[in-house]
Amino acid sequence: MATLHIRCGSDIEYSLRTVGFEGDFLEFSDPFCIGPLCDLPPEELMRLRASFLAKVSGMAERDALARLRKGYEALEELEGYERLVLWFEHDSYDQLILAYLLHRLHENPPRARVELVAVESVPGVARFIGLGQLAPDLLAWLWHQRRPVEAPLLKLGTQVWQALTADDPEPLKALAVTGMPPLPMMGRALVRYLQERPAVDTGLGLTERLTLEIVHDHGPLPVGKAFSYLMREYEPLPYLGDLMFWWLLQPLICEPEPLLAISETHREWPHRQLALTERGLTALSTVTC
Repeated sequence: MATLHIRCGSDIEYSLRTVGFEGDFLEFSDPFCIGPLCDLPPEELMRLRASFLAKVSGMAERDALARLRKGYEALEELEGYERLVLWFEHDSYDQLILAYLLHRLHENPPRARVELVAVESVPGVARFIGLGQLAPDLLAWLWHQRRPVEAPLLKLGTQVWQALTADDPEPLKALAVTGMPPLPMMGRALVRYLQERPAVDTGLGLTERLTLEIVHDHGPLPVGKAFSYLMREYEPLPYLGDLMFWWLLQPLICEPEPLLAISETHREWPHRQLALTERGLTALSTVTC
């Protein structure tokens, strides 16, 4: 069958080829887990996201737009395929992208069969983070776990996307509290996504709070080391890339009264040292209490 493998990154493309998979590969990697979201036509959504991602990555906005355009425009050119296979894991980076893809396929149903490989754990992998950490033979094993994606699942993708882009979080909370039995990984990812909203007592999202805890427990330490601790030990559902983490740190280090102090050197940001300020200690003690 003429097959298109769709993934929110390029991490498994080589492994799929190595183990003998055929077909085309599409990377759609707009990180909806951070930044502004609106229910806009694809061209307008691309421009909104490119403007944001240029600030996060430091690349020119036209380059960010060109990179996004490859993924968005490929979704308009699915007529030649008989099968679309969505490869996604359980975190909010993957699941929010999956929701958008399901939404797009619901709006414009393809003639192709749609199948989903959805993974949250793998036997023998103690801390499963993502498909990219798996050997090619495990990807071949996962192939046999794939499931068909029918119209009700596509419709659920639209419901999630509309809730994600709503003016207030209540529709998303209402969806998340159901556990979303047809897509339980997405339900858990939405719960984690909502935890990034500022807490009532401290004003901190979960990543911000965990970062303060890491610096308290292990600091002063380099930003890159803090990110490593977050991904390996502290984050309940790892989803961030390093640049996303650096972006999320900015409110903690750039406020007039920052919660974290960062060394002023000419070294790249992963090597700059983080330390708690008095205000950071106070915020952390509020959480503890």
